[in-house]
Amino acid sequence: MRKFLLILLVCVCCCAQAQDVRTLFMEAPDSVFPLQSKRMRVELVEFANAGMRYELENALEGKSVIEVLADDYMLLRSSASSTVQVKLLPRGEDFVICVVNTVAAEAADSRIAFFDGKWRRLATASFFSFPGIADFFVSPGENREEVGLCDIYLVSLGLNKDNLSIVADYTMPDYMSDEDAERVRPLLRSIVYEWNGERFVSE
Repeated sequence: MRKFLLILLVCVCCCAQAQDVRTLFMEAPDSVFPLQSKRMRVELVEFANAGMRYELENALEGKSVIEVLADDYMLLRSSASSTVQVKLLPRGEDFVICVVNTVAAEAADSRIAFFDGKWRRLATASFFSFPGIADFFVSPGENREEVGLCDIYLVSLGLNKDNLSIVADYTMPDYMSDEDAERVRPLLRSIVYEWNGERFVSE
């Protein structure tokens, strides 16, 4: 009987310490999700858990809705022109929270941040390094003129729901004239990064 109670106590403690995106999102400070109050985040999770795609009014009187919600991943449409992706990344016996904010006007542009389980911000450079513009070209040495057309740094980051990778795409062609975009787009590639347990590294 004592052995059974001990096992039960351990299980309860483990469950209490377990974290998933739902819990972390609801408990996050407002500074991480400024458009969604804590009460609103709780409601968004409740609707998503019920399988309902329900939009709620955010702090700027726009609409927010959770598009995808899993134990370790969330895609939040924060407003009509912005999204937030959250992914839990295993790190030893602990985890790191990766948050990608993307704003899409004519071209999408992303910012990435990392936090510990208590939402304390970590140094981004310790986990991810943005590629240079030339890195997006398949053969930058052979396409110097086209590389020269790309003088604005606009990069979209996409966290993968099903694995521990992130994809970077250069999006400045969406701002270019049709003629310049037609020259540049065929020469570009996506850059895939894999989480190695400590940081994202490019393939």
